[in-house]
Amino acid sequence: MTSTTTIRIAVASDLHAHPGSDPSPSHLDTTQEEALTFHHPISALLDLIRKNSLTANLLLSPGDLGDKANPAGVAYAWAALSKLATELHCDVYTATAGNHDLDSRFNDTEYDPEHLLKGLTPSFPLQDDALNDKYWARAYSIRDASPVRLVLLNSSAYHGYTEIEKNHGRISAQTLKQLASDLKARGPMPLNILLCHHHPHQHSELELGEADVMKHGQQLLDLLGSGEYGRWLVIHGHKHHPKIAYAAGGSSSPTVFAAGSLCAILSGPLQTAARNQFYLIELDTAACAQYGMVGTVKAWDWSAGVGWIEAASMSSGLPARFGFGARVDPLVLAAQISKAVSNSDNVLTWDEICSRLHEARFLLPQDLRELVRVLQTEHGQAVRFDGTTIVEVGKL
Repeated sequence: MTSTTTIRIAVASDLHAHPGSDPSPSHLDTTQEEALTFHHPISALLDLIRKNSLTANLLLSPGDLGDKANPAGVAYAWAALSKLATELHCDVYTATAGNHDLDSRFNDTEYDPEHLLKGLTPSFPLQDDALNDKYWARAYSIRDASPVRLVLLNSSAYHGYTEIEKNHGRISAQTLKQLASDLKARGPMPLNILLCHHHPHQHSELELGEADVMKHGQQLLDLLGSGEYGRWLVIHGHKHHPKIAYAAGGSSSPTVFAAGSLCAILSGPLQTAARNQFYLIELDTAACAQYGMVGTVKAWDWSAGVGWIEAASMSSGLPARFGFGARVDPLVLAAQISKAVSNSDNVLTWDEICSRLHEARFLLPQDLRELVRVLQTEHGQAVRFDGTTIVEVGKL
């Protein structure tokens, strides 16, 4: 019997803090009164954490702490993450460099686009000088604390060195080679997470553009997806569009979690398809040992004047509760569920289904919706679906 350890990971991406900029790029204005809890996304998030007794082992931020490399915004957001980590009782909080965190246009310096992040207190991205030195020198750093391996990748490492680099992310061929060697030397770890800012595979729907994808990102996903270094969850920001999917490749390809922005003001087609979101990921070592990198996620939406509320099902980008990692065909799972219903009293709750077919709880949101469709149209089942979770399944 595998012993169970539960790891909780809070994710707060793309804060884009600013000192009262006009037009405002985000809801996180450093000049705003923090006591106005339900109009201040950080104060409201602290309130949510306290009222719901939320805890996490790690707090991860995929970059863009500030907006347009504003020094006050970057420092304010880093301090805000520290407050959140304390309230969540985190062992570790960290972030990675976003394109808005680097002074790539040299507004505040003549030569070092990284000076804002290097000057933060506590030190960035981790409170460990040796790991930080490697992050800045090699564009990545690895923190091993069993059962979790965390790779911090600086996909903005080349911003400011040539004009074109500020328009996209990059992992260099040299960094890929060094990372592979480093992972091989360290040996396996049960849970593996890579945190970066830019998307490693294409994410261009909703008129979000194609040019900013991480250069050599697919090579990175192929490396992690080889199976040689364990199973991986990749968490990134940048697009402000919440989405979760499996990378191209074989059955061990990474799960890629595109975190929605915590605070950025959304515009264009995106504002009708997404909300500002905060996440709490839960990984169970026993389940991961049996099924690979699987987990469940809770998501909250920001509502100005109200605070943080459970995510809506369709308009939020990602629903209030969802899973990932179960790479089972909904057609196959639907047949198994239909058979289980027929062998019961012709109705099963979702909890009963998951107790019999354990992988069902780890379906992606899009796979869960497809499961509902197949159960209804192919198997004649009545499915009570609340837009987030299947409540029960029974024969019509």
